[in-house]
Amino acid sequence: MGESQITNVYARALFEAAREAGSLEATGADLTSFVDAMRESKDLTAVLYNPKISSATKKKVVSDLTQGADSLFQNGVKLMIDKRHSDLIVDMQQQFGRLLKQENKMVEVEITSAIELPEATRASIRKRIEDSTGKTVEIKETVDAGILGGLILRFGDQIVDGSLKAKLEQLRIRLAQA
Repeated sequence: MGESQITNVYARALFEAAREAGSLEATGADLTSFVDAMRESKDLTAVLYNPKISSATKKKVVSDLTQGADSLFQNGVKLMIDKRHSDLIVDMQQQFGRLLKQENKMVEVEITSAIELPEATRASIRKRIEDSTGKTVEIKETVDAGILGGLILRFGDQIVDGSLKAKLEQLRIRLAQA
């Protein structure tokens, strides 16, 4: 089994257990906080990723850092440590987050524009996508002057490229063919 499959198994198992316990939000929040701590602390990440450090030591570190946290989260991380998959915790958290968004009928939309969009434009885009998908939209915005103008929208596996750069490239191709 590949790493992404293993990650999916852990994420799905933790997600289903949290759903049954009614603690999806708490489990997800604690998992996200822990991964944020891993990103901020090279020492924590080094301990968890080091195969020479015993599982017992790693679990003690996790227990000390997560006192009072959601027990499903704690047990999930400790299980990953026991199975020598602590290097997959970050990936598992990302997959858990995707499952949580699906559960909450959320879709993440990435908008790339040449300038920062006014709030009214963001709201209009959000509303149109929500109306067409029936899901709540979470927008991540990126400014890239290289697209010259217009927008590039990415949601799910769909890309809508309405950038001026893409339109100029299409025009260039048509002119070259003519």
